[in-house]
Amino acid sequence: MKSNIKRLQLVFLGLFLAGSASVFTYHYLWVWPKARCEARGPDHAWAGKWMKCATIMPLEVLTMKRSTTLPPINTDPRKMEARAAK
Repeated sequence: MKSNIKRLQLVFLGLFLAGSASVFTYHYLWVWPKARCEARGPDHAWAGKWMKCATIMPLEVLTMKRSTTLPPINTDPRKMEARAAK
């Protein structure tokens, strides 16, 4: 009986250490990088499939094709509000 208790103690200690290591690994690889990415501001997004922090860009910037009849791209909301007020 005494040897069974000692073995169970070791099994539970091993399960506890494995669980603690897996929780720490999950936070280190997923939770903390996602929080850092979201803290960078609204122009960054977390791409969970690739586990990368991506900068959000309009399609026109990437393709370099924007019609000359359209107004220029403006990301400053204060300027957009001033234009709408006029």
